[in-house]
Amino acid sequence: MDLFSLRLIPESPWLTPWQADTLSGLICWAAVRRHGGDFVRSEILDAAMANGPRFVLSDAFPGDYLPVPAALRLTERPANERKALKRAKWLKRADFIRAQRGEPTPVADMIAEDGIRSYTQLRNNIARGNAGLRRGGLFSKEEWFLRKDIPYLTIYARIETDFVDTFRELMTELATWGFGADASAGKGQFHLHPNLDSADWLDEASRDGNGCVVLSSFQPAATDPTEGSWDAFTKYGKLGPDFGLENVFKRPLVLLRPGACFFAPLSRRWLGRAIPMHDLLSTDVAEDLSAQAAHVCHLAFGLSVPMNLPQR
Repeated sequence: MDLFSLRLIPESPWLTPWQADTLSGLICWAAVRRHGGDFVRSEILDAAMANGPRFVLSDAFPGDYLPVPAALRLTERPANERKALKRAKWLKRADFIRAQRGEPTPVADMIAEDGIRSYTQLRNNIARGNAGLRRGGLFSKEEWFLRKDIPYLTIYARIETDFVDTFRELMTELATWGFGADASAGKGQFHLHPNLDSADWLDEASRDGNGCVVLSSFQPAATDPTEGSWDAFTKYGKLGPDFGLENVFKRPLVLLRPGACFFAPLSRRWLGRAIPMHDLLSTDVAEDLSAQAAHVCHLAFGLSVPMNLPQR
């Protein structure tokens, strides 16, 4: 698989976090619109379910920042640095490469200020029957946007060589629709920088490292390494709107955040799995989809890069 970086330039705030699994799912929907369901199943989903994904993505990061590897948070530090270490989120590209090589990473080089800002937007809950407002119908939604001095988001992608042109086409298709919730109302609008740039430097920084760091929100597979350090969270996902189902909610998923580290050098450079329909959905929803001859899975792969982890 070839490793690339691509830049996304937001044109509006977004309501859905730019996580790897969400973006992978939306690329599949772009493929449905462009080529139809049979194409998605034969060209993307079958390969993913056979543990051979055609592409594996990172989350989207602000500018050229990369996540602080979780292993660095466990290194011994002076007492006056521990609070700053806990708050740290990002490393600049050069500092991340030094961390991959196992060189000391001063807390002063870690960035606590987030390149992504947010605000809460109040909205009205409409009573559809009479086009009026429901009593007590105010609710809030969080919207995100980039800091003024950071003009783009960066995504890293491992892509099968014969799928690169298709991937570029599908990302262009997605850009015409927008990303995530309320895209039809103007949220999550973005355009692509025209270049897919090589990101081989992420693999070359530590070819003989004793482990790896993952740049994605992902769910480990049963065969993935278990010795390392990470931060987990629970995600409550939904199916796309095109299946005509009343219950569109997926089962809660436990995912690991970007920056997870494992003591296991990997030649394939990715972890995680495609979560099958029977693990993803309630039994009745899975049966409804099967009756429609529909196949659903959740692409929860994680893009890993080598790292010389601090000794335990």
